Amino acid sequence: MNRMNNEHVIVYDPNWINPYGIELASIIAAAGYEVDLWCTENRSFTPEGVKLHPKLVGQRRHNSLLRLAVRRLIEPMRISTSAPRRSALIIVWTRNPWDALVFAIRALVGGKTIFIYHNPDTVRRRPGLPGVMERLLLRVSTLCVVHSSRLRASANASANTIRIAAHPPYSVTTRRPRRAAGTGNLKNAVPVVAFVGALRHDKGVNDLVGIAERVMRPFVLRILGPERIPASTSELLRATGATCEYVGSAGGPTDDELINGLESADVMIAPYRSVTESGSIHMALSIRVPVLAYESPGVAHIINAASTAPTRKEFGDLLAKYLDVPWQTYTPDAFDLHKRCITDWRRILNEAF
Repeated sequence: MNRMNNEHVIVYDPNWINPYGIELASIIAAAGYEVDLWCTENRSFTPEGVKLHPKLVGQRRHNSLLRLAVRRLIEPMRISTSAPRRSALIIVWTRNPWDALVFAIRALVGGKTIFIYHNPDTVRRRPGLPGVMERLLLRVSTLCVVHSSRLRASANASANTIRIAAHPPYSVTTRRPRRAAGTGNLKNAVPVVAFVGALRHDKGVNDLVGIAERVMRPFVLRILGPERIPASTSELLRATGATCEYVGSAGGPTDDELINGLESADVMIAPYRSVTESGSIHMALSIRVPVLAYESPGVAHIINAASTAPTRKEFGDLLAKYLDVPWQTYTPDAFDLHKRCITDWRRILNEAF
């Protein structure tokens, strides 16, 4: 890789589940910048051109409450004070009001700061101190980056200078030989349907039983996330012919378990009612696992119209149809995200520096 310049970028990613930070760091390195990635302790893979610092506290169960509190207090200060103001600090997520405040102070004293604004509507409505501190950070950041023009319109009320970059594809953490997505055959005798992420209302967990009721055939619902479906819901799913399967320990799957569990599934369902840019859909795209989703402007550029549904009933019918005869679920534009993302970040960082 040829370096274009010696400008220094620091990526801060305290999320121990979503590998967005690794993917973004790889993109920025490919754009020609020196990159340090501060991430959680469970990260071990180092992308080409990236200096990895897996020193952020990850899962709570591995730390006493006192140790957890002290580390979460010190870590943002350590990064903020050690990073020259000339270096661009890219904040992938904020973990709590404290890190948002620390990084806002760095921005106020002239430190180049770029905030990734994943979901403007959520941040705008977030109550209490977390919302106040995150909105402060947005106001004082050098640049705010969103992943679509639709999100830019939503972000205008909270951020000053907004730029758009394509969501990074998850091509680094899922690096392996690729197959065509939707080959016309299922991989498993009993179909395996993957659900990735936290079992939250906005992720569509309350729709799982209604979707399964429309499928009318046995299938395995593979949960790739840190939680387990409540026993009562699991019983309702079993009554429809769906069997719940969990990958990983009680704390959720490792990166390898997540990728392997997703790659060996026949299809992933993304019953999200309000999608900005879904990391799990991008991960499935990177390993060519077909995805079915609700109709949403947030997925229209990735998932083709034949693979989305407007209601829970029609989503279930869509899944039943797919399990009978699979098809290609992605749009042609979805496979060009990597080049677009490098170009976007080169433009954004050239402006920042």
